[in-house]
Amino acid sequence: MSEPDAAAAPKRPLLPRLIHRFSVLILLVWLGLTAIVNLAVPQLEAVGKARSVSMSPSDAPSIEAIRHVGQVFKEFDSDNAVTIVLESDKPLGDEAHQFYGELMKRLSADTRHVAHIQDFWGDPLTAGGSQSADDKAAYVVVYLVGDNETEAYASVHAVRHIVDTTSPPRGVKAYVTGPSALNADQAEAGDKSIAKVTAITSLVIAVMLLFIYRSVVTAFLVLIMVGIDLGAIRGTIAFLADRNVFSLSTFATNLLVLLAIAATTDYAIFMLGRYHEARNAGEDRETAFYTMFHGTAHVILGSGLTIAGAMYCLSFARLPYFNTLGPPCAIGMLVAVFAALTLGPAVLAIGSFFKLFDPKRRLNTRRWRRVGTAIVRWPGPVLAATCVIAFIGLLALPSYKTTYDLRKFMPASMPSNVGDAAAGRHFSRARLNPEVLMVETDHDMRNPVDMLVLDKIAKNIYHSRGIEQVKSITRPLGTTIKHTSIPFIISMQGVSNTENMQFMKARMDDMLIQVKAMDVSIATMHTMYELMGEVIDNTVDMDHLTHDLSNITNTLRDHIADFEDFFRPIRSYFYWDKHCYDIPVCWSIRSIFDMIDNVDQMSEKLEYLVTDMDILVKLLPQMRAQIPPMINTMTIMRDMLVVWHGTLQSFYDQSDTGSKDPGAMGRVFDAAQIDDSFYLPQSAFKNPDFQRGLKMFLSPDGKAARFIIALEGDPATSAGIARVEQIKDEAREAIKGTPLQGAAIYLGGTAATFHDIQEAATYDLLIAGVAAISLIVIIMMLITRSVVAAAVIVGTVLVSMGSSFGLSVLVWEDILGIELYWLVLAMSVILLLAVGSDYNLLLISRLKEEIGAGLNTGIIRAMAGTGGVVTAAGMVFAVTMSLFVFSDLRIIGQIGTTIGLGLLFDTLIVRSFMTPSIAALLGRWFWWPQRVRPRRRAGCCGPTDLAGWFVPCCCRPTAHRPPGTGAMASVPVEPHQRCRRPTRRHPGRSTTPTIRTPPADATGKPGTPTRTRALTDPRPEGALRRASRTRRARIPRHRECHTGAHDAVSTAVRAPAGGAADPRRLRDLPAGTRAAGRAVPGAGIRVGQHRRRRRCRGR
Repeated sequence: MSEPDAAAAPKRPLLPRLIHRFSVLILLVWLGLTAIVNLAVPQLEAVGKARSVSMSPSDAPSIEAIRHVGQVFKEFDSDNAVTIVLESDKPLGDEAHQFYGELMKRLSADTRHVAHIQDFWGDPLTAGGSQSADDKAAYVVVYLVGDNETEAYASVHAVRHIVDTTSPPRGVKAYVTGPSALNADQAEAGDKSIAKVTAITSLVIAVMLLFIYRSVVTAFLVLIMVGIDLGAIRGTIAFLADRNVFSLSTFATNLLVLLAIAATTDYAIFMLGRYHEARNAGEDRETAFYTMFHGTAHVILGSGLTIAGAMYCLSFARLPYFNTLGPPCAIGMLVAVFAALTLGPAVLAIGSFFKLFDPKRRLNTRRWRRVGTAIVRWPGPVLAATCVIAFIGLLALPSYKTTYDLRKFMPASMPSNVGDAAAGRHFSRARLNPEVLMVETDHDMRNPVDMLVLDKIAKNIYHSRGIEQVKSITRPLGTTIKHTSIPFIISMQGVSNTENMQFMKARMDDMLIQVKAMDVSIATMHTMYELMGEVIDNTVDMDHLTHDLSNITNTLRDHIADFEDFFRPIRSYFYWDKHCYDIPVCWSIRSIFDMIDNVDQMSEKLEYLVTDMDILVKLLPQMRAQIPPMINTMTIMRDMLVVWHGTLQSFYDQSDTGSKDPGAMGRVFDAAQIDDSFYLPQSAFKNPDFQRGLKMFLSPDGKAARFIIALEGDPATSAGIARVEQIKDEAREAIKGTPLQGAAIYLGGTAATFHDIQEAATYDLLIAGVAAISLIVIIMMLITRSVVAAAVIVGTVLVSMGSSFGLSVLVWEDILGIELYWLVLAMSVILLLAVGSDYNLLLISRLKEEIGAGLNTGIIRAMAGTGGVVTAAGMVFAVTMSLFVFSDLRIIGQIGTTIGLGLLFDTLIVRSFMTPSIAALLGRWFWWPQRVRPRRRAGCCGPTDLAGWFVPCCCRPTAHRPPGTGAMASVPVEPHQRCRRPTRRHPGRSTTPTIRTPPADATGKPGTPTRTRALTDPRPEGALRRASRTRRARIPRHRECHTGAHDAVSTAVRAPAGGAADPRRLRDLPAGTRAAGRAVPGAGIRVGQHRRRRRCRGR
């Protein structure tokens, strides 16, 4: 090797050189991009509301069943429903019914948001099934329009607006609750919690960064980087979601924000940790920048790809809870990785130029070296101890219980929870969340035969375990219709006869009353006959008088005619004068002439009256002659009625003697409510009340029957979910061998939906977990180039995941007494798989760099180099995720704390003890199929240029080369000097501290005093001096020689090739210098830790 080649600086990689050169431009580009994506599109929360999807699995059998029921009954076509609960402090009366009617009227008019109202309480026939036992509460189910969350939430808000704006009577309150109302409140609570949790997280991270770096400027710059990254991620996801690239959900927006904050903060800590380590090792700022990029870029890339890939595997899931997390979180992590690899180094380059990121203190790696040394010495016991700790968490897993009740994980002040609490005071939990079973066949079931089969289905389901109530066409109120048992029908035959006899007895009494009335009528007829004779006599007299009056009138008319002929000229004067109306005398005389004209009219009318009187005189005698026959007829009817009454009285006396309480048997069967002998006659189908029931429980064509089933206890539990298959089995058994055999059975409802979710979650967890594990193994293999190392990383992550979830069960269920929501397990597993391999990857990547010093030495150095950084990053990530506990959604809090516990366990146990102990136990097999050998130490087993305190035992003595003849100058070593170490325990050698003040520099500034140690050694004086034109380097206190019984730290100072450098202070060393035991061409300090026995093996 020539001297120019040895002295030449190593060539920098292209990417870090470009980032370092264009750091300001990169920062401006990121700032502009963040501003554009946040100003050009709405905020993430607004886009989440506009592009949200329904959390219900649309292809689940239960959801399809509910929709099919609505379509068959022509009522609704979605699974979106709410329950309106009416509660009063006294029994609901007419005012409550009026309020309810007004409410139903307004809801029915809103066809844009309301699809169907299941109005049981409005019909007296079924009102009892929707009213509480104390009559103080009632409910109605309202099916809404909307299949996705945006439309569904709009419908929920519309119904709430109608309920809030309808004035209830005094003492009556109306609440809107139900599944859709709970989901709407959940989304609202999640959106409101994002800002609060983000603010708390930022504050906590700022405090932790101040504690880690002891620098306000450093913490502030890190927060600035995280803020830019978070803004870019939020804006990018909002932009893509706004363009319908993917949909969002409440869980996606919440997890994305905190995951982005935690990951970007971790990556910043990784970079700053490696940068500070390089600066503490004496590298200048530019060299430390390249060292940082070389040591962390692949780790950040692998970590980001692992998280992004694992999150994207959720898109393979079927449940919207999971597949809506996949694309946004994966793309968000890709943006975070791209920002960490470009923006992070750019900000670091800019800040390092202004000396803003220089370490304020030296990191104490002594403790982590001791931990590494202990692991190397006792890997088996350390691994056993970590397995015992992990086993503590695993022991809690058998006690894991889950719940599907969303109410318990939302604030009690939410409107849906307030309404649910009101309903819980009067109804069981299952009454408001029933299961809906539909039996669909190919023929009309409105006949007595199929009614028997339908009642058998209801009876089988009702008598199975865990069922509280079944409503159907044969049980509209949840129990068998009264008076439909065969014993009751038989007993009712006698009851009918008895009732008929009672009716006949009443009618017989009416017959006596009628006899008395007829006697009165006969007497009245006799009186009328006598009075009619008098009327006839008077009428004849009137007829004579009328004739006389007519004659007189005619005579008067003739005399007046004579008078009128004489006075006609005078009369004409009065009628011709236009002013006659104005002259009283004229008008009076004219009125006399008008009266004379009326005499003519009166004469004519009297002629008509005379004619009518003559007719009346003829008719009245004829009418009087009809009364005697009528009297005779009524007398005969009275006598016959008396005879008929006597006959019926005899028959009644005989029947009453033989019928004593004929309905006793029917009343007993009704009271016992025994449904083994149900029968519905054909005549019942014509009953108007029964026809109203048919519309509620049978489809319009009669080919489908609906059953409403209420479970015992909460249907949103494992016990409630277990009843789903039981209900289906009972229905299938009931129709076996009947005319309905082969009918299609559909079941939907709360328990059925969660049953499908449970099965889908198991499938999704298996698919996403296997895909994520496979992807993580591939990424780890590509980075570590080792199958075993990748398997160890994934295996330890799985152990950490199981133990951390067990710890979560221990904390939440055993200590706090709160069951974990079903979503916690699945999401925690995927997220822990995604983020759990980061710290192991950083450790193993560093171990791969240090492996040249030996397997065990590499483990010690890797632990020392990454211990503080990984612990800080892990604590920040864990605390960030645990801050989800401040969210109003306790589900998010449980997920966050579970992930936080997993990260703490992974950081403090797995990465710190389990993984390195496994690596120490496996040795070189840990890197299989690679063949790993320690690199030959510089100057060992070959020519060396060591001119310092001592020469290792394996160094061969070589001929002395004059300084300047090459890079490999050395001094002769005597055989008796091998395997001798400058230790504090060696009596022949000692070090003497010396304070040296160099002369002032060119500007007149005095030199900085340095502390050195001179070695007292019996070797020749030349061996204690450096090569020509070199000076002794200052040995920092933390690099002084320390040793124990078996270990020692050896320090060697190498002379530069040209002999011109003055490595007086560590930060002034050339760019090629490396700490931690490498021999780098040029000049520098080499510090190595080794085992005495192994180093002396060559002796």
